[in-house]
Amino acid sequence: MRIILLKDVPDLGKKGDIKDVSDGYGRNFLIRNKLVEILTPQVARKLEIEREKEERTTATLKSQTLALKEKIEKLKLVLKTKIGKSGQIFGSVTPTKILAELEKNGIKLEKDQLLSKSIKTLGESKIKIKLPQGIDAELQIIIES
Repeated sequence: MRIILLKDVPDLGKKGDIKDVSDGYGRNFLIRNKLVEILTPQVARKLEIEREKEERTTATLKSQTLALKEKIEKLKLVLKTKIGKSGQIFGSVTPTKILAELEKNGIKLEKDQLLSKSIKTLGESKIKIKLPQGIDAELQIIIES
């Protein structure tokens, strides 16, 4: 029996895979639990349409992510902070402060996307940012007194 998986099934395959299974396993377990559909020409066409739609969505998301990466890498954030007599920063520049500055520049990110700890030194620093679709960007930050 040729079936198409509607959900991920352990030891069988992932959603959208086409598999051959025994009739008993297919009817008594997989179809009864609504994990699969019997492969017919109509179901195959429906699957193809869904895959094309998903590919278009993925391509759109990837192009948006690449545009965001370009915007982030062109940006140089200049952050002002107080320093003591010895030349050290009072406290540190935290990811929260960096996110607030990015938001002022029209870039909205989540805290877990910044792959950095607090910055405690003056000068130039680079921070890696994890974007969707497995794309990484590097943000340049300049900390001044």
